[in-house]
Amino acid sequence: MSQPINEVGPVGSAWGDLRKNWAALLSFEVAFKLLEAWLFVPAVAALLAVVMARAGHVAVTNRDLLDFLLTPLGLLYAAVVAVAAAALFLVEQAGIMVLADRGAGPASPGGKRGVLAATARVVRVARLGAAKVILLTLTLLPFVLAALLTYAALLSRHDINYYLADRPPAFWLAAAVGGLIAVGALTLGVVLYVRWAFALPILLFEDRSARDALRESRARVRGAGLRVGAILIGWQVGVLVFGAALLAGFRYGAAAVLDRFGDGTPVLVLLLAVQGVLLAGVSFAAVVGQALLARRLYLARSGQLGLRTRGDEPAAGRDRRLALVALAVLAATPLVAWVGLARVLDDRAPVRVTAHRGHAHVAPENTLAAVRKAIESGADYAEVDVQLTSDGAVVLLHDRDLKRVTGDPRRIEDVPLAELRKLDAGGWFAPAFAGERVPTLEEVIDLARGRIKLNIELKFYGPDRRLAREVARVVTERGFVADCLVTSFEHGALLDVKGFNPAIRTGLIVAAAVGDVTGLEGDALSVRADGLTDDVLRRAHRRGQEVHAWTVNDERQAVRLVKRGVDNIITSDPDLLVRVRDDWESRTGAERLVAASRVLLGIDP
Repeated sequence: MSQPINEVGPVGSAWGDLRKNWAALLSFEVAFKLLEAWLFVPAVAALLAVVMARAGHVAVTNRDLLDFLLTPLGLLYAAVVAVAAAALFLVEQAGIMVLADRGAGPASPGGKRGVLAATARVVRVARLGAAKVILLTLTLLPFVLAALLTYAALLSRHDINYYLADRPPAFWLAAAVGGLIAVGALTLGVVLYVRWAFALPILLFEDRSARDALRESRARVRGAGLRVGAILIGWQVGVLVFGAALLAGFRYGAAAVLDRFGDGTPVLVLLLAVQGVLLAGVSFAAVVGQALLARRLYLARSGQLGLRTRGDEPAAGRDRRLALVALAVLAATPLVAWVGLARVLDDRAPVRVTAHRGHAHVAPENTLAAVRKAIESGADYAEVDVQLTSDGAVVLLHDRDLKRVTGDPRRIEDVPLAELRKLDAGGWFAPAFAGERVPTLEEVIDLARGRIKLNIELKFYGPDRRLAREVARVVTERGFVADCLVTSFEHGALLDVKGFNPAIRTGLIVAAAVGDVTGLEGDALSVRADGLTDDVLRRAHRRGQEVHAWTVNDERQAVRLVKRGVDNIITSDPDLLVRVRDDWESRTGAERLVAASRVLLGIDP
């Protein structure tokens, strides 16, 4: 049944399909993206939120997520998310293929009948997505296990930060083995992607089951896998490279336009509209081009020119009208964003700046020198990590052992304070700091009092749970309750702090979350900056919780976070963030709007 790929070429044929049906395809893409953003994704999120709420489970760290995903409920959660994502993508691809088949010849299904036919197969398309997810998971599972074994064998003896900073031979061996594992997994993933390239059109147009479509796709790809893969993957890579170059050129041009004509509202709105159209165009080319090429390759390998027995020509006038509506929606989106920006930028309390591990850019982290530098920078808080020594002293240390910052391989829980005092915790950073010691929490409080507040993070690496109450005791006895925030990844530890002294402010640290973290007791949420969603921000503020974003060292990201309304930004470069904060506070509402708009355009604020 398989035939050579025809001489006209799939790229040329797909281009013809695009020219003939561009209006309908554009309308479909805009409508689908809106439905996906406003209906499908929120519906799946709401369903999963209900499941998590009834289970009473919230995961806030990578370890929590891994532990959760290994439970029956976690596996179900992951399966629903993966299948929903795969199904949405395949439904989108199916709609594009059906629209492209309109007017393809006497065997074309026609527009309305084709859409109805695709709709009738949504359940079957979802089954295909589920089958792909399951098969891909089973295929890649050995690679995941190999990566875990490599980590356990080569990188588990000391804290991971030691390996990342010092890069001993074990690190390079692990990197080499991990690279081979990644290349193997990627190669196998590409092979499966090519083998399954025709599964969707086979299911869609030949009325096959998901299992039969996958099997038949493999058979039809055989003998042409290299070319099929080169065309489909090459298209995606080409669009990615072209899109990156196009957007880089736009940013350069936008900066020149603003320098020439100023930052007036009409100019900014126009540029935002152009940027939105360009972004939409790149996305359109990637998604639609993929479907059109896959359909044409399928037709060529199946020896077919048309797929149905009856059809009609596309309603060109109607499609063009729909396309104009879609373009209007795209053009209006930046204006909506502009109005939203204008509404939220005024009347906000100044954002606070927290120096991560003290001023870790210019002094050894978690030392008195680092806290002094944080004070000199003008930061509002110094974030410090605390653990317990073997004799119960609360001291500053981030890693689970002393290897990186002192050269001693022991864990802090095995070292008494008297021995700890003998270790050099500054020479690793620079000779000028040789002789710096690991300080106690009491010493840091005495240094900070009246000069800077403290964000005290509880670090747990073992079963000893005394740390929370010991920190609460020190803070209370030193009269520092009003000037500190105690934070941790472990919600139970924060409850222990509150149990000792309810007046101590606490904050939950969130690296990645499953469940509604804003529903947990606490005065603040400390969220990884690239994982902070607007929904979490709104929920936290409605419940009176502060939102702290970590760890931010980029000016553009900092301005974005200030614009979004975070309460505190944690940074390893407090000098930069203080300057950004002070500059922002000195601006009028209109000037803030201009700066935020320039950030959206990718131009320096």
